Amino acid sequence: MHINLTRISNVSDNDCILYRFISIIFICISIPSFTYNIRFISTERHRLNPLALSLIVNSLVLTIFSSPYILTQSIKCTPIQSYFICSSQGFICFTCGICVMYTMCLLSFIQYIRLFYNSTIIYRIINHKNSVLIPFLCWFISLLWSFPPYMNIKPGFMREGQGFDCGLNWKRIDIESHIYMLLAFIFIYFLPLFCLLYTHIRMLIAIRKLVYRRYPIISQTTKTMSIDMRHRFFHMFTIAESNRLKRLRIDRRFARATMITVFYYILAWTPYAICGILQIIFAMKYIHYQLPSMLLTLSALIAKMAVIGQSCIYFYTIQPANKRFSLTSATLK
Repeated sequence: MHINLTRISNVSDNDCILYRFISIIFICISIPSFTYNIRFISTERHRLNPLALSLIVNSLVLTIFSSPYILTQSIKCTPIQSYFICSSQGFICFTCGICVMYTMCLLSFIQYIRLFYNSTIIYRIINHKNSVLIPFLCWFISLLWSFPPYMNIKPGFMREGQGFDCGLNWKRIDIESHIYMLLAFIFIYFLPLFCLLYTHIRMLIAIRKLVYRRYPIISQTTKTMSIDMRHRFFHMFTIAESNRLKRLRIDRRFARATMITVFYYILAWTPYAICGILQIIFAMKYIHYQLPSMLLTLSALIAKMAVIGQSCIYFYTIQPANKRFSLTSATLK
């Protein structure tokens, strides 16, 4: 079984300054995120659904394991020499990253089902507050993707860039590695991205149509009513229409809030995905070029910051809108 022990190159002064700068940003994001997640668990744990709790767990796990690793390297400006530590940290980051992608995909899918198919049994199953099976399924699928490379099964892990991080060995050109990486791009990056874009665009379009739809209030039956009955009918219709529009506008705010998570997903994960694709192309000798080593390190750090900050993005955007929807639904019932 082959273990890729890529040589650790010397770090230039400019690369050192850049890595320390990004590391400071990483630590500045990690500390508030860690504090906020701990406080939210202690005060709001009874109202957390399992998928939201999974986002917090991913953020906490990655913060605990990655912050000391990154902080140590930024102080010394030298990659940690132990390949076992590097690959273990890469395994944890890869697992948490996959789990966050699937979790956000499922959260948007649940909202989509709630809007369009809220009377089906699927919605009752996946939206059940005590249904912990779905987050465990996300973790299990994530481990299925990340554990084989960690055990040095093709493609395995390797040091990236200047050796500060370990990630998938994108440079392997055997058929098994290519199949794994192709499936990884499809099912880890593109499929969740497609799910996020499709569900949220559909929600925005449908809610917009429903909000601006107008119904005729004069019918043949109302023409035969007495004046008092007609006034009562108009009053009841006005209240029902007002409640319907209020509920739909809250849904629209919810959908717009979740679009923020879509853009966050794209901005956070696209650089790392592009770097991976380019490394595969360059390894196959179609183009004779080598990516700057610090570019790979920076894209990996951005991906880690995405995992750590995803729970905060969710609770600052989606959770308040979802809370307003729940309160309004309870009032309008």
